[in-house]
Amino acid sequence: MTRNLYKILEVDENASIDDIKKSYKKLALIHHPDKNKDKPDAEAKFKEISNAYSILSNPETKEKYDHLGDERFNNDSGGGPDMPNMDDLFQHLFGGRRANPFGNPFGNPFEQHDNSNQCGHVMKSYNITLEDIYNGINKNIKINIKKYCKKCNTTCSKCNGLGVVQQFMQMGPMTQIIQTNCHNCEGSGIANKRNSKCDECKGNGVYEVENIVNLIMPKGFDTNHTVFNGYGEQPKNNKQKPGNLILQFTLCDHKLFIKNGNDLIYKYTLTLTESIVGKSIVIEYFDEQIKINTNQFGIINPSKQYIIKNRGLPIANTNKKGNMIIEFSITYPKLNNESIPELTEMLNKSFVY
Repeated sequence: MTRNLYKILEVDENASIDDIKKSYKKLALIHHPDKNKDKPDAEAKFKEISNAYSILSNPETKEKYDHLGDERFNNDSGGGPDMPNMDDLFQHLFGGRRANPFGNPFGNPFEQHDNSNQCGHVMKSYNITLEDIYNGINKNIKINIKKYCKKCNTTCSKCNGLGVVQQFMQMGPMTQIIQTNCHNCEGSGIANKRNSKCDECKGNGVYEVENIVNLIMPKGFDTNHTVFNGYGEQPKNNKQKPGNLILQFTLCDHKLFIKNGNDLIYKYTLTLTESIVGKSIVIEYFDEQIKINTNQFGIINPSKQYIIKNRGLPIANTNKKGNMIIEFSITYPKLNNESIPELTEMLNKSFVY
């Protein structure tokens, strides 16, 4: 005796009603025709799993099917279940809320979850400097956002602003819900009645608004972005919420330093003589000057890094700073071969090994 309906729903013959329901919802989501428009067999597969669910989700027809098997059940005049009321079917599957059983992937016109009615986020680049990180930021910046003209963009009367319409098709014991984009508004939910004399959008349907927002970042901030809620993509209707603006920070090159976490890398070139006898240098460190003589490090080794502690960038939310890392490069002179003996003697007298 074969029982292919269990195979169709990818459950075993001992599966509970809950297991059958979970599997059906998963398979319906995968094989829904709206999600598989490029697959000609998707609709047939969807009908197949829907029919299997209609039989196995009903305890009475399930028991009868388990007893008779595929062939005898299909030949029996009472083999198929009565057509359920649509509200009863929604309640059985989705906890009493009449909603699209396939959730957000297909656009739910009856129910919106936490952020499903939020418009898209907008990303913009914003240049920052090492001085911004060192001192923190507290400044007003201009943000231009595009808004939809409510005078020229009205709610589509055919889909009531949902952007989708539904058709109910009878297929044996089941009714299939086919959801398609509204042709009247091309899925936008908005009917355009643009007027070139409109004082807001001049007939474009959108207009730009300049906003002033306060950008505040603490000293030593290490995040690469900040978010301004509500300044992203703007709603087309009253049922939508505005998206957010994500301000992506781009660090500009600095004339003296290279950022390495909270440390600053400073590069300086010495002559060979300076690397041996030392040189006084002044480093412009934001709002102060650091004065050092390289002979405090001894003879400079160009492959070594030299550290000045607590002269890097602030560490956010602390009173500490990173370090300054000095990397020296050395310019070597051309050697006069005639002076080698004299130079050798001088160096031997000058150095202690």
